[in-house]
This record gives sequence, structure tokens and C-alpha cells, in this order.
Amino acid sequence: MQPIQDEFYARRYPQLFEQSNQVLLPTVSGLQESHPAGIPDVYEKSYRLIFYLGVPAFAAVVIVSPLVSVLWIGRYEPVFIGFVALLSMGWLVNVLSNPAYVVDLATGALRWVTAGCVLTAILNAALGIVLGNAFGGTAVVVASVSALIAGYAIILGEYCLEHRVSFRQLLPPQSASILAASATAAIVFFPFFVTGHVSSLFSPRIAFGVPAGLLIIVVPMWIHPMRRRVWSWVTSRAVA
Repeated sequence: MQPIQDEFYARRYPQLFEQSNQVLLPTVSGLQESHPAGIPDVYEKSYRLIFYLGVPAFAAVVIVSPLVSVLWIGRYEPVFIGFVALLSMGWLVNVLSNPAYVVDLATGALRWVTAGCVLTAILNAALGIVLGNAFGGTAVVVASVSALIAGYAIILGEYCLEHRVSFRQLLPPQSASILAASATAAIVFFPFFVTGHVSSLFSPRIAFGVPAGLLIIVVPMWIHPMRRRVWSWVTSRAVA
């Protein structure tokens, strides 16, 4: 059985992460009919890749937000940077829950998917109205992020409980350095930008801060074993 499984995954995995929802859904649906025992392996590999790419990506978004503010808005806007940081946390949880979300859809386990999405919608509206009227625009963003985290954390947590997946696997092996570097870069450089004055693109805080923050993130990504697989997939698609 193992050689058959390896051959199946060798054919499918290079495609799973190109168009996650379009490819992963039929893949898991097919496994549900032909080889249900293979679904946890597909979930695990999908989650590991999304963690490897998603955590650094959202940290990088926070770090480059001052640069985006100057280019897009025309000036350094601390409120914009703060909103980017808040929304990045919420959407990171959403992205990390995607493999569980897709597996539940493909296997017809819709109860908790529906519950998570409904909770997100209800909390988004209720907290947005209440907190927005009381505290203003920033509270609306906080409400939206809280609703997003609560709703999709339910989907992710339910998958772990339902399929007896240890919560420790939410931090994949060999990815602790990715999380530590991304968190350090975001936590260190976020106040560095927000509390300082940035007058132009050539401000030292942007000219040196942004590259330094990105370098902190890139180094553990480069030495991570997943980097070779991702690079192989990227180059194979480029050649094709």
C-alpha cells in the first residue's frame, strides 16, 4: 500500500498548493471515496506549507506597511499601519484554517464550517456596531479582527479535536524558527515605525528598517527544508 500512496502523493502534491481550493477540494473528495486514510497526510502537508509561507508573509506585510503608506496614501500614516497589523493577525488565522476548512467541505463535515462562518458574520456585525459607536473606527477594525479569529479558530480547533490531531502540530516541526523570526521582526519593527517620524521613502526608518526586518524573516525561511520543495515547484512551473 505504501508505494501506491507515495506515487499518488507524488502526482498530486505539486498541484495542491498552486490553486488550493480548486485542487485540494477534488483531491480530498477523491480520497474520501478511495483512500480515507490518506486525508490526514494531505491536511498535514498542506498546513505545513501554508504555515511556512503564511506566517512570514503577514509579518512582511506589517513591516512594509510604512513604505506602502508613503507610496499609496502619499504620507506616513500611523493609523493605516496599525490597521494593517491588526488585520494581518486576523487573516493569518483565516489562512492557517484553510486546510481544515477545505477538508471539511470536501468530506461533507459542514456543521462546524457553517458555525464558524456564521459566528464570524454575527460577531463582525454586533461587535462592529457596539464598539464602533462607543470607541470609533479603530474599534470597528478590532471587532472585525476578533470576529475573524473567533470564527476560523473554531474551524481549526474542531478539526484537531474531531480528527485527534494534537494542538502541538499547529506549530509544525522545524517551523519554530519561522514563527520566532516573524514575530520578532513584526514586534520589534512595528513600534519602531509607529513611534517614529517618517517623512519620505528615503527616511532611515524605511531605508534601513524595512530591509532589516525582511532579512530577519528571510534567513530562517532560506534554511528551512521546505524551501527546496517550494523552489522546485516554482521552477518547474516556470519551465512549463
